[in-house]
Amino acid sequence: MIGAVTGEIDRRLGVLRRRSATTLVVLVVQFLVGVSLNLYVTIPTHHPGAGSGPYLSGAVSGVLWSFTSGLPLLVVHVGIGVVLLLSGIELVIHSVRAGRRAAIWLAAVGLTAIIFAGFNGASFLKYNLNISSMLMSVGFAVAVVCYVVILGLSA
Repeated sequence: MIGAVTGEIDRRLGVLRRRSATTLVVLVVQFLVGVSLNLYVTIPTHHPGAGSGPYLSGAVSGVLWSFTSGLPLLVVHVGIGVVLLLSGIELVIHSVRAGRRAAIWLAAVGLTAIIFAGFNGASFLKYNLNISSMLMSVGFAVAVVCYVVILGLSA
């Protein structure tokens, strides 16, 4: 009986590790697309959602505009961001199923970092300030550390 429970915990931890590794790969791709976007694409300063005004409605308008902007790297970057949000949620669920308190905290902080990066991406579209770009990379770095530590958790 104990062996079956231990086997199930090991299996769930294995799923969590594999999903963490996959999310790390997607994070690296997102980082590279973001750097390319920063270096090679000029985002117009006048588009729906840009400038002053209410943050949330402007940010939503800017993100929605990004899908129809005609800027392929921007579309890919925002699309990968949505995938990362869903992956971060999935990792929290898998960590809860694995029953590891450390994994739950790490997955929750990783998801928070992804959300933080996403909000700063929306802020960049709205205000076009370099600090928003730098804060996206901070969110990336925190998420990477969390998911790497999850890979190292033992059964």
